[in-house]
Amino acid sequence: MDKEIHIGKEISICAKRIHRKIDKEAAKYGLTDVQSRIIGFIYNNSKNRDIFQRDIETELDIRRSSVTSVLKLMEKKEYIKRISVCEDARLKKIVLTEKGEEVQKNVFDFILDFEKSLREELTGEEMDTLLKLINKLSEKIAE
Repeated sequence: MDKEIHIGKEISICAKRIHRKIDKEAAKYGLTDVQSRIIGFIYNNSKNRDIFQRDIETELDIRRSSVTSVLKLMEKKEYIKRISVCEDARLKKIVLTEKGEEVQKNVFDFILDFEKSLREELTGEEMDTLLKLINKLSEKIAE
């Protein structure tokens, strides 16, 4: 093989293609990438605890001003609503509306189907090997 292979570049290209595919599906529902990630975060975490703006800022590593504007737009599009909490009227927990939950379900179902289609491209042995190699590289990077 004459051409030098850059593992990080190849993994990055693959990851970007996966994200693009998911983003394209989310766009069908009028969601941007960030909005889709916020809806997923709220959906996956709000069953166990209240979610506030600062949780979204921390989890997704987004500046406060950016989160504020995204949440305002999501509220206007009726994907979320903000509800005052008894302890502190200034604090507003963020919850998904019925519309937000439906969009989350549709995008999540797409992701599950997409994941299934990727797994179907590989034999069981190839899947095991792929996961071992990804984990091996991930551990090396974490050192």
